[in-house]
Formats: sequence, structure tokens, C-alpha cells
Amino acid sequence: MKRICAFALILLVLFSGLTACGLWVSDEYRSVTPHSEEPYTEPEPTEEEPPPTVHDREELRSAVLSMITDWAEHSVILVEDYDGDIADDLAQAVQYATREDPVGAYAVDYADAELTGGADAGSIALNIVFRRSAAEINSIAAVSNDEGACSKIIEVLTNYAPALTVRIRTYGQTDFVSFIRSYCIEHPEKILALPDLSAQVYPETGQTRIVELHFLYPDTREEMRVKQDAVNTILTSASNYVRARTDDAERVERLFRFLATRFSYTLCEDDPVTPAYSLLCEGKAHSLSFASVFFAECRSAQIDCRIIQGERGGAVHYWNMILLDGQYYYVDLMRAIEQVAYDPALLTTQELEAEGYVWDRTDLPDTPLPTEPTAPTEAASDPTAPTAKPSTEEPTESTEPTEPTEPTDAPTEPTESPDESDVPGSRR
Repeated sequence: MKRICAFALILLVLFSGLTACGLWVSDEYRSVTPHSEEPYTEPEPTEEEPPPTVHDREELRSAVLSMITDWAEHSVILVEDYDGDIADDLAQAVQYATREDPVGAYAVDYADAELTGGADAGSIALNIVFRRSAAEINSIAAVSNDEGACSKIIEVLTNYAPALTVRIRTYGQTDFVSFIRSYCIEHPEKILALPDLSAQVYPETGQTRIVELHFLYPDTREEMRVKQDAVNTILTSASNYVRARTDDAERVERLFRFLATRFSYTLCEDDPVTPAYSLLCEGKAHSLSFASVFFAECRSAQIDCRIIQGERGGAVHYWNMILLDGQYYYVDLMRAIEQVAYDPALLTTQELEAEGYVWDRTDLPDTPLPTEPTAPTEAASDPTAPTAKPSTEEPTESTEPTEPTEPTDAPTEPTESPDESDVPGSRR
């Protein structure tokens, strides 16, 4: 009897303890979910679009083009109550889609189509071998004309992107390779390098075409941007220095002084890959570098300037043409550096020709005729005497006053030899 009472007492204590613990658990958070063993079911497959059905040549061509733009390597096209010669139209549709259509000419390497059945009810098995990925097809930029393509090219160049593929709805026969080179030379503040370039047009004929461009830069994108920042800092400093004068002739003289005294230059024969950086940051002198930087600074100073490409002594050479006081003149900074001259000589067409320069003068404005000497001479008093041409004749006593050999011995001149301390960033 005592054992039964003890057991009942233990049960009572346990029950009381469980009830007490239950007071700490709110019914609001208590839930009981019965376990159920549900069988695994396969997810329902995504419903595919049915194959297209064609009834004539236009629908057939459109269906084949859709398979290319959708990057469908293997596809089926249904034929129903076809109006025309299905076999002949199929061959023409494949030919057009893969050779004449811009996207097909760009993206497809090979395609074949096999017809089963006939015109009333049949099917076409279309197999396509692509040479471009789906991502490459989807990345094609679309523009209306060549101007739009040039804008896209500039955007890519200034970001140092490696490639661009653009679909031009109205192709205008623009030489994009020449455009890219000219833009890079004329805008050193935006694009530092002359990249190695490959260009391909698809198809070879037609109003609408795809242009594929690939660019190879001398350094990584990050390195190119670091160098670009360095060049832009110097170009900005030069612009501020030039703008300190209001007269165009004084601005040109200041710009020449800035460039001429910045370095004791090393003359380079090979075309620079980074013209402005090589000149401004490495002290490597080349006619292309001088012409590019001089052009950019003149544009910043709102001086009419052009870059001229031609030959000097049988080698490719670059110089500039500028407008001063209503007259056009040629300026060759490389020539001045080689001659250790401290003023930008304003040269005429005849003077350049006499020194062996050769260039295409089509559409270029005329320069003044060198008929009047810069200082009185004995020959000038004789109207029958020939005009002096210092660049082609031996120096004589009558010509010496016009070309002093010691610029520092001319105290009456308003502009003396450049004071290098006045030039920002001089490294001589």
C-alpha cells in the first residue's frame, strides 16, 4: 500500500512540473503539423512554342531569318498550302539569310535545309552552324546611318573597349579605319593611343550592313586611363598658359614656347603608338606628336588649325596649317625643333615645296605668296630683280638681315628668346 501511494505521489509531482513548464510557452507560438509523406512529382516542362508554319516565299524567308537571330541550331518549319515552288524558294531563302542578310552573313558559317513532304503539307528541317555566339548576336548595336556608327565608335574608343559590332541601316561607304585614325590623332585629350585595328563589313554589298571592329591597345584599360589623366593634366596646363594672351599670334607663340622648351627631346623615327603621351610625358619628338598636340591646343584656343600629312625627304611627315590675321600659314614644329629655332616659323606653300615637302593641296586654302621680303634689301629697290628665296639660294649680304643668326642680339624686337622660367612644366 505504501508503494502504491509513493508511486502516485511521483506521478503527481511530474504532472505538476510539466504543467509549470507549460506556463512558459505561449499557445500563440505553438503549432502542431501532422507529418505526411507526399510523393515527389516532376516539374511540368515549359511549354515550347509550336514550329512556325509558312504559306509563301516571304513567310519562309522570315522564318529562316528568325531561326538565325534566335540562334537555333536545329529547328523545324512547317509547310501548309504553300503558294509557289517550295523547293526553289527554300534554296533562295537559305542563300539570302546566310549570305545577303547582314546578321546571317555575320553570324552563320554554314546552313542546310531538308524538305519532307510537299507544298500542301510538309516540314523543313533547318540546321545551322554558327561562327558567332548568341551573346555576340545580341550585342550588335543598331544605328540609322554612318554618323550614328561614328558616335558609337567614339564611345567605344574613349572607354578603351576592345570591340564594337554595329548594324547600319543606311550604309554610306564611310572609311571607318581612316575615321578612327584621324579621330585619335585629333583628340589626344579623349583617346591616347592609335590602336591596332581590324575591320570587317557584312555583307560586301547592300544598303544595310554590319561593321565589326576590333581594337588592340598597347596597355590595359586601367594603364591607358592613368596615362590619359597624365596627358590631360599637361594639356589643361598648356591651355591655361596659352589663354593668357588674347591675340592669336601671341597664343601660337606661347604654345610653341611651351612645347619647344618642355624637354631636351629625343628624336624618334617610328610612328608613336601614343603620340601625345610620348611627347608630353616621355620627351620623344615626332612630327605626328607635335602636329597632334598643337592641333588640340589650337582648337582649345579657338584658332583655326588643321593637321597636314605628307612627305618630307621621301618620309611620311606631319605638320599644321593655321589661320592668323586672315591668312593661312603652315607651321612645322618638328622642323623648328630640329633647327633649334625658338619661334614658330610661318611658312608658305612655296617655301615648303622648296624644302622638299610633298602633300595633297586639294581643298586646302592658299597661303600668301612670298613676294615681299620681311626687311628692306638692296634687291627690293630694283623692281626687275627676282624675289629672294632664302630656302633655296645661298645666304647673301642682302638676305642676312631677314634671318639673324643670333636671336638674342635683337633688343629692338618686342619678343625675345623664350624665358624658360615663364613656361609651365619646362624640363630643359
